[in-house]
Amino acid sequence: MDLSSEYLMSRSGLELLNKIFLSAGEGIIIVNAKGEIVMANKRSEELFGYNEAELLGKVIENLIPKEYHKKHVKHRTAYVEDPKSRPMGIGRDLVGLKKDGDTFPLEVSLSFVMHQDQKLVVAFITDISTRKEQEAALAESRNQLEQHAQELEGKVKERTKELEHLNLGLKSQIRERKLAEAALKESLEEVKKAETEILKALDKEKELNELKSRFISMASHEFRTPLTTILSSADLIGRYTDEESQEKRIKHINRIRNAVQNLTNILNDFLSLEKLESGAITLKLVEFSLKEVYHEIMEGIELTAKPGQQIKTSLAPDLNLIITDQHLLKNICLNLLSNAIKYSPENTTIEFEVSEPEDSLLQIRVKDEGIGIPEKEQSNLFQRFYRAENATNIQGTGLGLNIVKRYLELLKGNITFSSKEGSGTEFIVNFPYRKP
Repeated sequence: MDLSSEYLMSRSGLELLNKIFLSAGEGIIIVNAKGEIVMANKRSEELFGYNEAELLGKVIENLIPKEYHKKHVKHRTAYVEDPKSRPMGIGRDLVGLKKDGDTFPLEVSLSFVMHQDQKLVVAFITDISTRKEQEAALAESRNQLEQHAQELEGKVKERTKELEHLNLGLKSQIRERKLAEAALKESLEEVKKAETEILKALDKEKELNELKSRFISMASHEFRTPLTTILSSADLIGRYTDEESQEKRIKHINRIRNAVQNLTNILNDFLSLEKLESGAITLKLVEFSLKEVYHEIMEGIELTAKPGQQIKTSLAPDLNLIITDQHLLKNICLNLLSNAIKYSPENTTIEFEVSEPEDSLLQIRVKDEGIGIPEKEQSNLFQRFYRAENATNIQGTGLGLNIVKRYLELLKGNITFSSKEGSGTEFIVNFPYRKP
């Protein structure tokens, strides 16, 4: 018999649809836009333990545990606003609440109909307790298989050792060992990765221990010299009590001042290195007057110049207000100028130039007439604690240029140099900046 649309709309057709609804093997619940149950079939009553009269008029959230109510109301409201058919199999897994308080897992698929100007949501409900039990049993079986596989893997290892010890050389034993090796390959790869990480950590620790040893050795030497100078000069000042000894007193006071400055520089290098290692130094871009900072640098550096040393300075006239890290810029300049003064003899010239070779690119150039850097040692110049052979008698930590290079990495800049032993050195620094 052809169940045409006309038949379905007839009395007999409606009775047939009602029978199908009532006898369906899945629970069917129809709710209105407010979430109130307006129809429910027998299977729904069996699933939740209610009779039809008890279900009608209840809000659908009464059929799920209280902790899910708020979330379910949100999902239900969203679905009513934009309803779409959601077939079984891609429905949501939920928890149902029976009348007696028991809960059970269920799957819901949704559809919607318009009836008498009402938007009704039709929920098809399936009890998936059996499926969940099967899934749990499958997971348990899988765990047991994995455990059994691990036990077999252990036995394979033991057997492989026995075969190696006995050295029987049989093909079957070799094949078994290969199978064991294949089974263990993935585990070995993980072990290798772990070993690699451990080796990296050990190398890092070794490097830190070496740095610590070099630091202690260098610090004990570098601190001893200025402290000895301060002690001897302080002792001599105490002996010059008359007015005729004023010049000698001033001389030793200057020696003490220079020694204290050396100690301050050493400590600043150590603190800067520690902050860089710990990541405490980050880029802080601010707007400031380059001319003011330039003059501050020159005022501070001229006090440390040796007798007869001249510092020729040049600042591009168009450079004034810029945006970059003021602290890093100042420290880079002071570090390069301090080195130029330290490694140059008296009565020499030091050139200090700040320019803009390209738009928004700042260039700092420092050139001296000092001892220079031996060619064979130039490749190591930016290493921590490294000092060239011809500089071992001059105070220094060997950290300055390493710090400058790492500051420039933060500024996305670079540093180059040219040098010849006995003829001086020229450093050129470039890094981008922003204009206000």
